[in-house]
Amino acid sequence: MRLRFILIFGNKLIHSYNHDFNYHPNLQHRTIHSTIYSDDWLVNKKNTYNNIRNGRKNWSRLCGNGNATSHGSLWGGKKTGLSPVNGLIQQPKLFNKYYISFFGINILSVNMWGKLYRKSSLNAANIQPTGITTGEDLAFNLQLFPYLSKIYILKECGYNYRFGGMTTRYNTCLLPDLKKLYYIKKALIDKYQYHKASDYIRIELKNVLKSDICQMIAFKVRSPKEIKNRISEELKDPIYKDIMQVQNHPAFLEDPFIKAIAAYDSNMRYDLCKKQVKKEIPIRLLKKIISFILIHI
Repeated sequence: MRLRFILIFGNKLIHSYNHDFNYHPNLQHRTIHSTIYSDDWLVNKKNTYNNIRNGRKNWSRLCGNGNATSHGSLWGGKKTGLSPVNGLIQQPKLFNKYYISFFGINILSVNMWGKLYRKSSLNAANIQPTGITTGEDLAFNLQLFPYLSKIYILKECGYNYRFGGMTTRYNTCLLPDLKKLYYIKKALIDKYQYHKASDYIRIELKNVLKSDICQMIAFKVRSPKEIKNRISEELKDPIYKDIMQVQNHPAFLEDPFIKAIAAYDSNMRYDLCKKQVKKEIPIRLLKKIISFILIHI
């Protein structure tokens, strides 16, 4: 999918496809940047300029729309996501209370779209490419957030987001990408002594592993025996020892899937995931039927 990088200058929106922040020859002189996915669109320019005005007024390092409307390609409807937080948020509250949003607790949105960034903050953060294709928005803002002195979130809905349909095949990038993201998060937790997030990234890691196994079963990527062998090989990775270090959620350690990890029981892990996949079959079938009808109308 192509991205439109939006350059905000004066009263104009300058569109630039597929270019990074350093590509445009005049980009170094701009103060505010934003991104829009190629099949999304702004509600209207007024909200964008409200973002700019509020950002300049408060010298906010990041401005965003608190609400975004999602337009479904599958169901043909739309829904508006409401932010639980609006207005100006400053340090130290910004970091202490809201950085947790990037570690599995949904408070602030972690995506890039619907936000305006001050170039000075991007320069200060010196964000490095991660090479991941799943969770790349989160990885970007995760690295930027500690460098923000304040942010401003508008109440108005200013961004239209086209959300995709259902997953139709095994995502080979999901597990390796989110394992990389786990290590990035872990390093930042240590760097900023943000240890209250440690349990949450370990719980996320378990969920990612389980999702990967369920996908392999649902899309019949391999035979049951091959999937079990794949699980056994994957669990040799030392990263999964961290899952057993969850400290403040005792019920989590009683999860049968966690017990299967602790017991190195690939059969049990496979059976638990297969049971979950079977539960989801009616929903996936219904989505396939509706999707087929909509495509061929």
